Amino acid sequence: MNRITKALISVSDKTNLETVLGELKKLNVEIISTGGTFKFITDKGFECTEISQYTGSPEILEGRVKTLHPKIHGGLLGDIDKKNHQDQMKENQISEINLVIVNLYPFENKLLEGDVSFEEMIENIDIGGPSMLRSSSKNFKHVTVLPSPKYYDEFLKEFEQNKGSTSLEFRKKMSAITFSETAYYDSLISNWMSEQNGIKFLDKKTIPGKIIQKLRYGENPHQESQVFEIVNDKKGFSNLNQIQGKELSHNNYLDSFNAYSLVNDFDKQSKVCAIIKHNNPCGCASDANGLKAYLNALSGDPTSAFGGVVAFNYSINEGIATEIVKTFYEVVLTPKVSDEAKKILSSKKSLRVLEYELVESSPSFSVTFMQKTFLLQDENFSSLTKKDLKIVTKAKPTEMEIDNLLFANQVCKHVKSNAIVITKENKTLGVGAGQTSRVGSAEIACKNALKFFPKEITGSSAASDAFFPFADGLENLIQAGVKSIIQPGGSIRDQEVIDAADKAGISMVFTGIRNFKH
Repeated sequence: MNRITKALISVSDKTNLETVLGELKKLNVEIISTGGTFKFITDKGFECTEISQYTGSPEILEGRVKTLHPKIHGGLLGDIDKKNHQDQMKENQISEINLVIVNLYPFENKLLEGDVSFEEMIENIDIGGPSMLRSSSKNFKHVTVLPSPKYYDEFLKEFEQNKGSTSLEFRKKMSAITFSETAYYDSLISNWMSEQNGIKFLDKKTIPGKIIQKLRYGENPHQESQVFEIVNDKKGFSNLNQIQGKELSHNNYLDSFNAYSLVNDFDKQSKVCAIIKHNNPCGCASDANGLKAYLNALSGDPTSAFGGVVAFNYSINEGIATEIVKTFYEVVLTPKVSDEAKKILSSKKSLRVLEYELVESSPSFSVTFMQKTFLLQDENFSSLTKKDLKIVTKAKPTEMEIDNLLFANQVCKHVKSNAIVITKENKTLGVGAGQTSRVGSAEIACKNALKFFPKEITGSSAASDAFFPFADGLENLIQAGVKSIIQPGGSIRDQEVIDAADKAGISMVFTGIRNFKH
């Protein structure tokens, strides 16, 4: 590339721009610019040509059209290695522009503000900016493009080392980065516009993700992993404040999110604590007393709790923190930690303690990525009340059993299928997760319940995330002492299962809602 001779600058973010201008001045680089950027440059004492003077065309339509001109895009797209391009540029009085410094209207900032009118959002959709970025990125052989101030330092090093030019390697790199920036920007707009128009699923879907941090490794040490935030006008799980402890790992994120989702899936009046291990709950409990809720959750499977994630939908005080440090955990997740609790938790230097800001439920998607494919679905926000239950057995559940059935069903929703959850007094007694048969999950749930709660299991309640295809899984629960069952129903053998429940004298309710979590 020849020495940079002409720069087009149009930026909403003017951070460190003066430094770049100073270096360009040293080599007499001609600068053309627009509106607010032109004023900034001239106010700082640098020479600059205003865009309308350069093109010979005024800015029109309240500034919507100012850079969409052949003198601009011809100067950006002209391949000076081609004689016909040179001839046409000369014929049309188009000069080469070989440095572009452009960042876009702050659509993202407006989106995150939340309380912005539709009309203002529309006016913050940049047209000329992305067009200039894309044109210059396509012509990376001859044009250097900088879409953000974060690349200024690297550019200035290149500029100095190459005596007023840049390397092809750098220009290709910036081209790739810039196309990513414009794609991200367009993705934000596309998703916002589709939401405004009530369009849930588009034929072509983009997901606007922005990196939060690079992790040490992925699920295993030989895998790389990074955390991205899907950006929209609603805060998500990225809104975390780490108070202490080691850096979060890939698996920590997965377990923490499932724990967060579980404890906040209940009525906000309930104090709920859950302990997650390998993305499944090994204990969960609800109680008006926060300490009791934690101890009950821990009692669900204290062996599996070791090395897990413990999450709360309520604040942690001194008493709870004192109990937490008696068990080895990877992560503690809570809306708030008291000052006294912080001091106690700090005795475990490696323990990751996270505060989160609860996000109001809003329409959102669950994304599962596979090789060259991804699945997109609605988040499972299903929640049941007493009136949603259909009693299908001769025996009727008591009010206390109904409360336990609803609790068990809500926990079961967050257990890998096939899933069986046994509960009593709003705490889990046994959890069977992720088995290839429902009877297998029932056997595991019963085994765990009988191990830790040999007496309490009598008269307990149980939830299944899907229907019982045969009566055998149900019979396992009955033999262990379960007295009430909640399940979706919908099997061709429902009557066989109902008959087995009637024979045992237990109650069973159907919900009509399956809660698979593959």
